Amino acid sequence: MPPVPRPVSRRRGDLRVLFVQGHLRENGGLRVVLELARRFVADGVATTVFALEDVSGTPTATPDPSVPLVLGADATEPGVRRLPRGLRRLVAQARHHDVVVSGSEIGHGVLAGWIAARLTRRPFVVLAQGDLDEAVAAWVPPHLRRVTRLADAHADATVCVSPGLVPGIVANGQPAERTHVVVNGIDVDALRSRVAGQPPRSSTVPQVVSLGRLTPHKGFDLLVRASAAVRARGLEHELTIAGEGAGRAELEALVTELGADHVHLPGFTDRPDLVLSGADLYVCSSRTEAMPLTLLESLALGTPVVATDCSVGTRMLLAEGDLGRLVPPESVEALTEALAAHLSDPRPLRAAAARGPEFARRFDARRLAHRHLAVLARVAGRPLPAGLVDELAGDLEDGTADPAAVPGGQDG
Repeated sequence: MPPVPRPVSRRRGDLRVLFVQGHLRENGGLRVVLELARRFVADGVATTVFALEDVSGTPTATPDPSVPLVLGADATEPGVRRLPRGLRRLVAQARHHDVVVSGSEIGHGVLAGWIAARLTRRPFVVLAQGDLDEAVAAWVPPHLRRVTRLADAHADATVCVSPGLVPGIVANGQPAERTHVVVNGIDVDALRSRVAGQPPRSSTVPQVVSLGRLTPHKGFDLLVRASAAVRARGLEHELTIAGEGAGRAELEALVTELGADHVHLPGFTDRPDLVLSGADLYVCSSRTEAMPLTLLESLALGTPVVATDCSVGTRMLLAEGDLGRLVPPESVEALTEALAAHLSDPRPLRAAAARGPEFARRFDARRLAHRHLAVLARVAGRPLPAGLVDELAGDLEDGTADPAAVPGGQDG
């Protein structure tokens, strides 16, 4: 376990932010948090990431070297000692920060963050990255559901990554005036630069890809069935589903049952950009989503997209279907027809995808990170760096960071 970094010195009154995560196991929500932390530090805002459990040895993501990381306790320790030890270290960190931010609406991070904030009399903010009702039902043990909802309802502010998440947050008890929307952002040029110069792939067989944790809500079982049905029609392709999770055994069994030897489950990848950039088609087969980061990355890379119409965020990213094909969720038949249509004639979705990079620039990561900071500074009663104040004011005047300029965005 790395040593606890010393508190970063600051001028009196400067904002300091503490992000709390249950762990650093790789997922899209964690990537959002780590990128925000990196951008905060780059803008001169002292920011620390705290993870309750050290889960070294599993696929993990770590903050940029510029961002201090503090680990609570080793995951191999008995829970009776692990969580209290992690909470004690979290409370000590909270005392040196102005606002405590949970990177998710569920999990040990939101509970520990809420407790630490209350013990240290610091404001507590939740970054909601999924539908609260669905997340609680799917991921939270029954004995923790009530207290999880309590923590979400009593946050000093909730920042939702999609406007579609707001009704569930408000229905849970969070006042509407404490609920904000700041959608996920992306640096299009940086992303495209990272994948530039990759050697051309050797296979001429169309490559269909999907990414995410191997869990039921991602709908990968639907995608495998659809892909097998399309191949049975004689439309050759390879399907790669990159990710890891508890649903691997079930997916492998389904692939075997269908004789789908064209389906590949390579496991976790730390370069999802390379998977997307080398694809002929990206498919988001999810049963539920908020605002999928991989969908935004696909747009930025100009990769054709088929996605289930499972959320406001998905519709927003695909401009109501103008930038990719939307299909009903939970429908193998609809996915089958969409895959078959693209493999038979890829020109329509390629034309739509060609407009993706320019559309993705509307979700500018730097300006949206500043919107997050504006909310946190307001809640904490601390000033932003002068340069950010001037930039935010200018953005609002010309509309470039006005939430109305980002489809579906708003600020409460």
